[in-house]
Amino acid sequence: MMEELQDPFKDSGFQKIGTAVKQSLAVVRAGMTGNRDVIATKWPRLNRNLLGGLQKGKLYVIAGRPGVGKSAFSNQLIFDVLDENQTTPMVVLYWTFEMPGYQQIMRSASKDLKQGLGELFSLDKPLSQVDFNKYAANASRYNNYDIYFNNHPRSMDFIIKANEDIFNKYPEKTVINVYDHSRLISGKSETELQRLNVVSKGCMYLQSKMGAVNILLSQLNRNIEQEHRAKNQYQPLLTDLFGGDSIGQDAHVVLILNRPHDLYGITAPYCDEDPVGLLACHVEKNRDGMLGMIPYQADMSTFTINERIKQ
Repeated sequence: MMEELQDPFKDSGFQKIGTAVKQSLAVVRAGMTGNRDVIATKWPRLNRNLLGGLQKGKLYVIAGRPGVGKSAFSNQLIFDVLDENQTTPMVVLYWTFEMPGYQQIMRSASKDLKQGLGELFSLDKPLSQVDFNKYAANASRYNNYDIYFNNHPRSMDFIIKANEDIFNKYPEKTVINVYDHSRLISGKSETELQRLNVVSKGCMYLQSKMGAVNILLSQLNRNIEQEHRAKNQYQPLLTDLFGGDSIGQDAHVVLILNRPHDLYGITAPYCDEDPVGLLACHVEKNRDGMLGMIPYQADMSTFTINERIKQ
């Protein structure tokens, strides 16, 4: 005979509604007093869509076709987040499987100095000593950032173990994982879609157990480039995500990037924006905030990305 539970609600894991009411009051009061536990970005319109910025314990997917600017977007996002939240204890684990860490630094310094990689690589003429000194001074400031690069493809088990070790040693720090990109995370699953499901569920574990922030760069499938999509100006959809069933469903926020003029030659207004130089950030999923397109002005020669000022 099954033993009766002394409190069938509590013992089965239920929470009485009063507890949720108290939690909601605490969250609203924190916002009212300016004490919300949120990690603001330097992009005001993105902050508004995300209800203040990045939030702990959530998965953010940044998706797009190859060459659209996912790495440049996430790279600037992370460095800006550290600049904007210097009093918040954070550590960034940059799982940069596609691009070594030094190239991420070169991209960030290129933006700051307004010099293209061709100039830094001395393709047309040697970089002057003065410009090298400027680059060295600019790049050296990144030594103070709590960022760690891991350039080798790793399994989700390895990533979870690394997160657990760091969280146990530095429990006061929020761990931010940046995965560049999802399809390069190794694993033993039979298919790539199964491996992506493992990645997604691993991110959920890190979020629930230690409040980690996960930023996952993801590819789109080729649906967006089918001929009939041109009639819709190639605007991306959630179904364009590669492995959309696992990645899209588990994500709290999905941002899909598009460069309509640079990639597809679109010259007509795109979502009421001038397509020239436009990096369109489509917020296709947002469990808590707003959907819509946030326009950025992008100069990919120097990896400079700024929100367009709302007219």
